[in-house]
Amino acid sequence: MSLIILSSPNVRRTIAIGRAIGRTAPSGSIIAFRGDLGAGKTTLAKGVAQGLGIMEPIISPTYTIIAEYQGRLHLVHIDAYRLLDEDEFMQTGGEELLGSPGSLSLIEWSERIAGILPKETQYITMVVEEDGSRIIMIEGDWIENIDWRRFVIPRFLDLEHASALIKRFQDDCTFD
Repeated sequence: MSLIILSSPNVRRTIAIGRAIGRTAPSGSIIAFRGDLGAGKTTLAKGVAQGLGIMEPIISPTYTIIAEYQGRLHLVHIDAYRLLDEDEFMQTGGEELLGSPGSLSLIEWSERIAGILPKETQYITMVVEEDGSRIIMIEGDWIENIDWRRFVIPRFLDLEHASALIKRFQDDCTFD
């Protein structure tokens, strides 16, 4: 599993990072968001939806638990915040939607249903810094296939933590 660490100083950049994910996520992907309240999980989900070509407004399905949208892939947006446990999620039928062919599943508050997430789940952890910026850590197998230089302007990179990423691209990395 690979790890990329990005820095986002504002909402606009968080949405741009989400767009890159939405444009490149393969069919059947499951992305589990982790982070405190207000970390930017829903903002990132809005960017992912835009990257999938979804134009309708995206709001966190806190009360409905699951919202679905159609774009390049069928977006299944799950908010597990109000769930007591994994059994309650399974009662909603949500488990059947995870990883379906032609879909992309985004799960906010994924910690609440961690025990039923498949091993191929990709993880995005968001941390709010003291200055209000976000550190976005993306872990997964398919992120290795994303040419982040194409989607992510170099200033998005958290240079303090990005040495592994830069080393990975050292032979062909040009940030003009």
